[in-house]
Amino acid sequence: MSESDHPAVKKSNWRGFTLQLFLITILPLTVLLLVVAFGSQTLHHEAMRSLVGDRDLRTVRAASSSIEREVTHLTGAIQLIAREMGDQLDFSSIRFTTDEIASTFEGGIALYTRNGDLIRASTTGMDWAAIPALFTDPFKASTPNDSMPVFSNLITPPGTTQSYIFLATQTEAGNVLLGAFSPRNLIDVTIGDLANSGQVTILVISPKKPKGDFDVLYRAGPTKMDEYVRSHPGITEALNGESGINYYQGSEGEHVVAFTPIHPVGWGLVIEEAWEDIASPYLISTQSAPLVLAPVFILAIFTIWFGARRIVTPLQKLEKQAAGLARGDFEAIRQQVGGIEEIRNLQFELIDMADKLKAAQQSLRSYIGAITAGIENERRNLARELHDDTIQALIALNQRIQLISLHSPETQKSSLSELQSLVQQAMFNLRRTVRGLRPIYLEDLGLVASVEMLVREMEPTAGIPITFISKGYERRLDTQSEISLFRMVQESLNNVMHHAEAKHAWVELNFSETELLVQIRDDGKGFMVPFNPAEFPKRGHFGLLGLQERAEIIGADYQIQSSSEAGTVVTIKVEK
Repeated sequence: MSESDHPAVKKSNWRGFTLQLFLITILPLTVLLLVVAFGSQTLHHEAMRSLVGDRDLRTVRAASSSIEREVTHLTGAIQLIAREMGDQLDFSSIRFTTDEIASTFEGGIALYTRNGDLIRASTTGMDWAAIPALFTDPFKASTPNDSMPVFSNLITPPGTTQSYIFLATQTEAGNVLLGAFSPRNLIDVTIGDLANSGQVTILVISPKKPKGDFDVLYRAGPTKMDEYVRSHPGITEALNGESGINYYQGSEGEHVVAFTPIHPVGWGLVIEEAWEDIASPYLISTQSAPLVLAPVFILAIFTIWFGARRIVTPLQKLEKQAAGLARGDFEAIRQQVGGIEEIRNLQFELIDMADKLKAAQQSLRSYIGAITAGIENERRNLARELHDDTIQALIALNQRIQLISLHSPETQKSSLSELQSLVQQAMFNLRRTVRGLRPIYLEDLGLVASVEMLVREMEPTAGIPITFISKGYERRLDTQSEISLFRMVQESLNNVMHHAEAKHAWVELNFSETELLVQIRDDGKGFMVPFNPAEFPKRGHFGLLGLQERAEIIGADYQIQSSSEAGTVVTIKVEK
């Protein structure tokens, strides 16, 4: 019997395999589950502690921002009232009604001299004359005008039980305007819903003299907060302009304290709650966490598959179609991408937007076409006026100078000759202007002759050789197309002259049976061509935008390519 057939050996192997399986698989999984079951409570305890703290910090900052907006509203209101009063000593010139003033400043408003003498008050339920003695800052001679508006400490006027904060600003006449508002009412209206949640205790405090003391402006909530003890967590920090969270052990367990300043007035806002009361239900639920790992994993796989098939893939298709729509391909968006109902609805909205955009674009093209036609008509009329009137007058003047020169003394002939040269130069410049306004060769001789003449006239001005090439048998186009192509060539050559810094330029017209191809190229420095024509105006390429618009009006295919090594190539293709 071999060693492998011995019963003891088989039993030993079986035990070894079982031990290995237990040690390598079952025991680690069991330990892992125990760690997850019991350790997750501790981890979740810390996570919830941090989560509640972060939530309270965001809450206290949002509440502070809300109070700051209300305080800014009060500041704006008192300054507006002061501007509307101007140099008046009563409130008749302001637009606010009595009810509107009362809704903003519960205690009313009052006007004082800089010495603290009461001029007028909107209400009689308060001893306004005693306020300057309690709120001295606005009436100090050393207080600069730009220090307004100024907020007071919490003041309880004599003869009343209501406490107010007074807001001071200065009128154009140099008087002091005070407005009294209840901070408790302001804070309650702003963040009262937060205090009514039943779990959060809110404390709003303001500093007062002597330094280190403070007033409690507002307190709400269930927690027993030692709000009158400066050492209570969050109070000192908030008054010092700090923002953050603290934890401390109270009689009801560990509390989280979030604090932040209220900058315009130097107040402090503190929010406190016993975070364990919130976290306890979640801590209990973590005990069953290992049992939900398997279905959660399966659900996650299904969710990933569903999301990839019904959401991600359709959105990727829709993204490509939207990119095509941005390039002007209005038909690309019509191919259905499928997916969930929201994605299909989004595609329907994009299709509707594309239809409206296409209609608007067509209307805009018609409008631009009408404007362009009007400009060409004006140019034609102006050219006709210059040719029939001004040039003829210069011709007559030139002839008159010639006649006078025949009978004038020798001493005057040099002056007359100089004058005649000036007149002839003016005639030459004027004829060139007329040709620029109205390409006279275009109507009679066609596009090839007019473009060739344009090239010959611009070449001396450009200072570089411009080669003109015409291929194929010329076929006339409609008037609008020919004038648009002529203007596009003219604008392209102007761009070469002023921006390209080229040494050579080429203009080529290539006629075929079905289309006309016009190409203007140079060997200049080139430039970065925007991907979308809508970016032309942002980068200052208004000439390129004009070329694009003219091409769209006549239905031409317009493309521009440019690089620093090969220069710029403008290609215009018109189908016949």
